Order: sequence, then C-alpha cells, then structure tokens
Amino acid sequence: MLRNIDQKQIVQVIYRDTSGCSHYRLRFNSAYFGAREDLGFIPVLMPFPATDAQWLNCTKAFVCQRFINEQDYQIVKALKEVQPKFGFKLIYELDDLCWDHKNAGVPEYNMASFNFKKNAPGIYASLAKILPLFDEIVASTEYLAKAFREDFNLHNVTVIRNVVPRYLWNCERKMPLSEDLKKPTVLLSQAPQHWRNPIPLGVSPEFPLGVTPMKGDWTDAWIEFVKKNVIEDKINFVCMGALPYFFEDIADKIKFIPWKDTVNFPGEVIRTKADFELAPIADNVFNKCKSALRFTESCAIGAIMLGSDFEDSPYNEIHPACKIKTDITFDELNNRFWNLCKKDNYNSVIKWQYDHLNASGGWLESDKHINQWLSMIDGTNNSKI
Repeated sequence: MLRNIDQKQIVQVIYRDTSGCSHYRLRFNSAYFGAREDLGFIPVLMPFPATDAQWLNCTKAFVCQRFINEQDYQIVKALKEVQPKFGFKLIYELDDLCWDHKNAGVPEYNMASFNFKKNAPGIYASLAKILPLFDEIVASTEYLAKAFREDFNLHNVTVIRNVVPRYLWNCERKMPLSEDLKKPTVLLSQAPQHWRNPIPLGVSPEFPLGVTPMKGDWTDAWIEFVKKNVIEDKINFVCMGALPYFFEDIADKIKFIPWKDTVNFPGEVIRTKADFELAPIADNVFNKCKSALRFTESCAIGAIMLGSDFEDSPYNEIHPACKIKTDITFDELNNRFWNLCKKDNYNSVIKWQYDHLNASGGWLESDKHINQWLSMIDGTNNSKI
C-alpha cells in the first residue's frame, strides 16, 4: 500500500537495462531511498511509466534512463503534453556515451561496437528530439555532461557521480600494515568489454567470419607486469568475470571467479581480500566519459587501485602514486608497484583513499549524494510544450 498517497511523493524511475548501470544509477538508490520515509519521496522502479490519473496526481518526477529511440520519444512526448496539468518533473539519466562524440563512440575492441556503428546515427537523431523535452539532464561525469552540452546545445545538464552503497560494500576497515607486503593479492574485476577475446571462424552464428583479438585497454607493460609476477610466484592474481585471452597461458596459476550479478558482486570482491586492483584504460573518448567507479569500490574495500592517467581520464582523482601513464614501461610499472608494497607507502595511500571516499561523498548514504538526488527531483520543471 502506498504511503501518503494523497501527497505528491512518487518518483517513477524508468529503467532500460538490468546491468550495473541501472543498479548503480537507479536501483541501489531506489532501494535505499525507499526505506527512508524522512526523505519525503517514494521511488518506484518501472520498465514503462504509469500514466493513469491516480499515478500522475501523485508523481513528483520521472527519472528516465537511456531513452534513445522513437518509442522512447513518443513516451516522453505524451508525458510532456500532460506535464502542465500534473506538474511533475522530467529527468533524463545516462551513464555511458551512446552516440558519436568527436567522431568517436564505442571503441572497436568493445563488442558493443558492432551494433553501435549501425545504430549511432539513429540514436543521435532520437536524442536530438528527446533531450529538449526534459527539464534536467543528469550525467555521471563532467566529461559526459560536456558532451551533452556541446553536441545538443543543452544548458540544463548536471552531474551526479557514481557512488557505492555502504549497505553492500560495508566491510571492516583495514588495519595498517606492520610489515611490507611479500606476496600481495592483486584483483582484476574489469568487464570483458575492456579487451576483445577472439572468436574462431564458423563458431558463432552472430559472427560467422570470427572475431580477431584486441588488447583494448591493456598495453604490453600491464600484461607483462601481471604475467611475469604470476610466473615468478610473486603475486596472488585473482581474475573475476572473464579471462583475457592474453592471460590464458597462466590460467593454471591464477584464481578465476566467474562473473556475478551486480547485487552479489560486492560481496565477492570483498571476499578476495585484495591488496591491489588493476584498472588500465586506453586514452579514448568513450573512456573519458566513464566514471571512476572502480576506484570508489577499491577505496571501499581498502585496496590500492592502479589506474591509467591521461588528460580527462576518469582516474585523474586517484592518488598521485597510483596514476599510471599510458606509455609506462614494464620496469617503471613493476618498480611503482613494489614500492607501494612497502608498509609506510601502502598505509599512506590506503588512508588517503579512505579519507577521499568519505570527503568526496562516495557513499550512496552520504549527505552529499542524498542532497543531489533531492535537488534533482525537487527542482523546478519546464512545463512548456
């Protein structure tokens, strides 16, 4: 039974996928905010809007994830027509680049690029019609927000960063090391879209001619760093989700954990007791639009994250000692890693990451993040049609 149904408290959260995007951007927030009566709104997750008069009378706002086609346009157009009568706010929500920006979209090594190439023009055309109907556009990063402003001439774009729910990522804070790390546990939890595994000729109906492998976000230095230290038994390497083809020859020397759904993923990561996480990414427009979520997760579990550093990289916010230039050599990367394994250096970075997580509002439950959501749904709407 809806509480306070006579008040305008419902926020209809319209999702478009069941991936990590909808969980971190919408589902985790809805679960937590829905349990907080003191916040004054009721998030309701739905695949399509509820548009009968009873629902609309009680609806404060619609948060619409990744509306990118003609059907979506018709849905928003219909809502826009009745907006003056019912007074709700229309909010657009997007986490990843889904159109060509600066003549670049999904990189070739990401399997989604095969469909992106043929769909991108239509997506852009739909967005050009859809976005002006919304009162507010919400992006996960400033770089993505800037792309919205530049490509669609928008001035109502705001940023709400990706955060992690403490109710899923809550684990005991690490105690400082009393001695240097001798054989650290190193975690790779990247999705397989960060590289491209090969598909042999005639194996896949979708790709009958096969698919050639690509290193993607990985460079030779990163690959050599992992393989050499695994072969020499210097690190415990844990790979989650999918094994990159360039690590197949060390598969018997590493721990592999099959991919978990987004709700169970945090617990699985916590149980690895990782000392480090690796997050190499290539210098391209798609990655620049992405958030530093992997870093926020690393901060939550008390693991040092090594991430790629370049202009407008999402990992520009990480600790300076952990920023890895895209042209780094194996020796430089290896020396950097083992220097961070020294107890004083390790303890210093871990403390910095914990402090950064709290100060930046990286927890979903933080006042900063809650206030951003309240501002998003309570702001004025533009009811002109």
